[in-house]
Amino acid sequence: MSCSVIYHKSLEIAPAAVVIPVPGIEAHAMKKYNCIVLDADEDSLRITGEYIQNTPFFSLTGSYSSVFEAMAGLLNQKVDLMFCETEMPGFSGIEFVANIVERPKVIFITGSRQFALEAFDLNVVDYLIKPIQPERFMSAAQKALIQLNHKEKKDSDSQPGEPGYIFVTSNYALIRVNLSQVTHIEGLKDYVKIYTADQQSPILTRMTMKSIEEKLPSDTFFRAHKSFIVSISKIDVIRNQRIQIGNHLIPISDSNYDIFKQRINA
Repeated sequence: MSCSVIYHKSLEIAPAAVVIPVPGIEAHAMKKYNCIVLDADEDSLRITGEYIQNTPFFSLTGSYSSVFEAMAGLLNQKVDLMFCETEMPGFSGIEFVANIVERPKVIFITGSRQFALEAFDLNVVDYLIKPIQPERFMSAAQKALIQLNHKEKKDSDSQPGEPGYIFVTSNYALIRVNLSQVTHIEGLKDYVKIYTADQQSPILTRMTMKSIEEKLPSDTFFRAHKSFIVSISKIDVIRNQRIQIGNHLIPISDSNYDIFKQRINA
C-alpha cells in the first residue's frame, strides 16, 4: 500500500462558530463524546478542531500531527471518536486505523477519494473530503452521534449491575470503598481524598479526578467542581452555589450549576 504524502491545496478557513444543531436537545443536557484529531497539516488540524469544539455533543481531547502522538493519546485516555487523515508522513492512516486493537469510531478526513473503499471496509462512520464544508461535517457528526449512542446503550445493556464498591490503593494496600458510604471526593493534583460516612479520616489515594470519576456511577455522583465530586444522596443543604455535606462546604462551579439544578430537579 502506498504511503506517499499528498500535499493538499490550501484549505478554506472554517467559520469561527459553526454550531451543530440537535433539535429538541439543549447543549448542556447532552453527553459529550471524546474526540481526537490526527492530521499532519496544521491548517486542517486547526479547522477540524474548531468544528469539533463547536459541536455540542463532542469534546476535543487531543490534536496530533504524528501517528506516534495519536498512539499515546489513544492509550492515555478514553477516545470515542477519531478524525484521521488517510495519509500521514511515512504512514498510511488506513493501516494505522486497521491496526488499532480497541478502535474508537473513526471519520477519515482527506484530500483524495482514492482510499474511500478501503476506508469503508474498516466500517468507519464517514469519509470527508477537504476542504470540509460545514454541511458535510454536520452530517458526519450526526452519524457519529447515532452510532455512539447506540454503542453506549448496547454496552450498558450487556453489562451486569455495578458492584457498589471500588478498590483503591492507600498506604501500600488495596482498600475496598463502599460507594454507598462515600459522601464526597476532593482532588489534589495527582491524589484524591475520598470522604466516607463511616470513617473520620478521608482515604488518600494516588488517582486523578478523571480516573476516579470514570469508576463512579453517574446517576448517584456529580462532578460539582473541577476539584470536587459529591454523592447526591448525601447532600444536606444547597445555599449560595455551595453544597453542604456534614461540616464540609463544597463549591459548585458556574459552568456546572445549571446542570446540577437539573439533576436534583430544582
